Amino acid sequence: EPVSATLNLSLSAGGRLFHRGADGKVTVRFGDADAVVPRTVRDTVATDHSASGATLGMGGSDTLPGFFGGKYAMVPLGFSYRQQIAQQAPKGFDWQVLPAPAGADGLTQGVSPQTLSIAEDSPHKKEAAAFLDFLLRPKNMVRLALGDWMLPTGTQALRDPALHTAKNDWATGTALADRLRPAPAQSVRGYPEWKDKVATPAFQEYYSGAIGLRELRERLERDGNLVLARYQR
Repeated sequence: EPVSATLNLSLSAGGRLFHRGADGKVTVRFGDADAVVPRTVRDTVATDHSASGATLGMGGSDTLPGFFGGKYAMVPLGFSYRQQIAQQAPKGFDWQVLPAPAGADGLTQGVSPQTLSIAEDSPHKKEAAAFLDFLLRPKNMVRLALGDWMLPTGTQALRDPALHTAKNDWATGTALADRLRPAPAQSVRGYPEWKDKVATPAFQEYYSGAIGLRELRERLERDGNLVLARYQR
């Protein structure tokens, strides 16, 4: 699952990949800024060997046993994985959160916020709306964030002192909150098909060394624009 992480981190280098024209149609253009993160990842695995190639096929918390055992000095996991580290790490295990490396656009990073909605055919719309109103009050957003180990989206909730403590590195995450941006792909029609049929296999082959940057670019643009075109007629 390399696509979302690659695109979200590429925002720090100024990468956009999806470009919307005056007619509202979206095209894929893989520029120099979009290549920074993929090239960096591949270089750490294949050139300087500072990252293990075995981790490329892992997902989520699969890397944690190796992290706890000293096989990896760093693991590229999302903020919420702190909970598993805090609860599962061996006694005395010393760890901390580091922000992703800054690029040309600083520490900007794409995220996909969790959403809440009420079903159109719900027989209790008013009650559901009242619950959401309760849930999204700043105090309750903080309680939910602490339980999920994730940052809230509300600006007032983000200012709560409970989310600025040194314990479990909450302060590191909240300090970066104003640099988080909605993932550009969220508004692109046809993105799920582009991701599954074009981008995922292309990035997997690039990171494994099966193809080079030029072919990665060609496949993302050529095949990707063919897919997106079907959704924009």
